[in-house]
Amino acid sequence: MQAAASLDGLNVLVVDDDEAMRMLICRMLRRMKIDNIVEASGGEQALEQLSAKPGGVNIVICDWNMPGMSGMDLFKQVHAREPKLPFLMLTGRADLDSVVAAKKAGVHGYIVKPISPAELKTKIIFLLSNGAAPT
Repeated sequence: MQAAASLDGLNVLVVDDDEAMRMLICRMLRRMKIDNIVEASGGEQALEQLSAKPGGVNIVICDWNMPGMSGMDLFKQVHAREPKLPFLMLTGRADLDSVVAAKKAGVHGYIVKPISPAELKTKIIFLLSNGAAPT
């Protein structure tokens, strides 16, 4: 019960160039009773969303591989502005070099696709309860 309560009023920014993947993530979030979801199809749009709502997002969930600005590039810009804003990277990259690169950059959380609703919820709760310490 406590885990569900911690998600009340959460504002989430979902960034992915793949519309079907964004829809899937948003559907998972809504099933967790998270209704305040903002979507962005790329890094530039995500930065616009964050600028329009300074401090209005509690967590960013972002794909790594996107055309134009990658998820890692977006993380660096977001982290420079709001270092404590939890940032969860979703990626198909399961190789050790990618995981190490994300950790070194300071990415707070990392999930390898395909993702499950349970894994997503667990990671979100962990990041929010641990002050976005790198994982």
